[in-house]
Amino acid sequence: MKKVIVSAITTSILAMSMLHAKADNLRAYDLGATFGVTSIKNDGGIKLKNGTFGVNFQMNNYTVKPRFDFEYVRITDKDKLWDGLKASEVNSLLKFSVNGVYEMKDANTFVPYALVGAGYEYVTDDTKGFKSHPFVQGGAGVGYRFRDNSFIVRLEAKLLQILGGETVSGKSEDNEIITALNFSVPFGRILNEKKAPVMIDSDGDGVMDRFDKCPNTPKGVRVDGSGCPLPEPKTEIIKEQITSLEGNECPIKIDGPDRDRDGVEDSVDQCPNTPCDFSVDDKGCPVKANLMIHFETDKANITDYSRNLVKNFADFLINNKGSLVHIIGHTDWRGSDQYNMALSLRRAKAVRDALIEYGVSASRLSTEGKGESEPIASNKTAEGMALNRRTEVKLTYPQYIDAGEK
Repeated sequence: MKKVIVSAITTSILAMSMLHAKADNLRAYDLGATFGVTSIKNDGGIKLKNGTFGVNFQMNNYTVKPRFDFEYVRITDKDKLWDGLKASEVNSLLKFSVNGVYEMKDANTFVPYALVGAGYEYVTDDTKGFKSHPFVQGGAGVGYRFRDNSFIVRLEAKLLQILGGETVSGKSEDNEIITALNFSVPFGRILNEKKAPVMIDSDGDGVMDRFDKCPNTPKGVRVDGSGCPLPEPKTEIIKEQITSLEGNECPIKIDGPDRDRDGVEDSVDQCPNTPCDFSVDDKGCPVKANLMIHFETDKANITDYSRNLVKNFADFLINNKGSLVHIIGHTDWRGSDQYNMALSLRRAKAVRDALIEYGVSASRLSTEGKGESEPIASNKTAEGMALNRRTEVKLTYPQYIDAGEK
């Protein structure tokens, strides 16, 4: 019966270990050190008195992760062995085992797991009734994975069953109970690291072929984030009309002295050369606004929520004339520099096209892609990467506005 159990466990480990894991943010290997205690004889109750020390090596790129353990047990609980059978001569045990570890869920913090395995226990001073034998074992534990994935702490309990132990005076070698604390350091490649795809844009519309739903768009046609032509603007495009300060096209807005006719008296006007058709604040400087929206991983499509923000910003630009808008796209760290640069530019162009669709003049808009070069949060967490997948805008004004206006 024991042979059947061993065969079933071994077959299951080998078969399941061939399935690749889907774990996120893991490195390929763990190297650990174990410190614990072992109960050798449990007939009269569990006695965790024998110090246990070991090292282990685990491979993480499988659903059931192979783990190789080497353990040393220093026996100090000799009175609990076989009385009268020279048990006092047994000083230590050496154990080697191959185990399969299954983590219950992929996580960045607490990770429960179970394990089964088989191995061989070498008794350093064989004595009658206590000899070297193979064994099977099973157990469970929980690991804590630090956020930067640089260190893992595991608390583990195992039950070990000796196979083929001797029976002497009605007593036999039976089982052991082990509890241990393990400290592991991950190393090797990151398992879920993406390889940047080949960048091809056959129709030259700024959208790579793998994302382009309209791959044969004629050159010069404005497209959305999917590479398809944009519809004609729903609102008449706003054209800027820059007027001369000395001309007669701007009406007089106030009775007091107002050289640039922006409606703010010269004595408080901090931008005294603002063209009169610009929308200004109470200091006589062009009004400002900001727009920052975020994108899904590897996408340049504007979400429904962000589209409302873009619409509100477009309304502001239509109602407040004069500003020029520079749209800058960004990505998180995943992907090559070349791929991220193209993706960030597509994000900026998607915002530009949406603003044009809502009625903003194309002559006011320019775009730029920065790739992953200017993060605003850590790229080591999902939250930080989500913040870095963004577009920003900068409002600028014609050079002849007073240099004091920033």
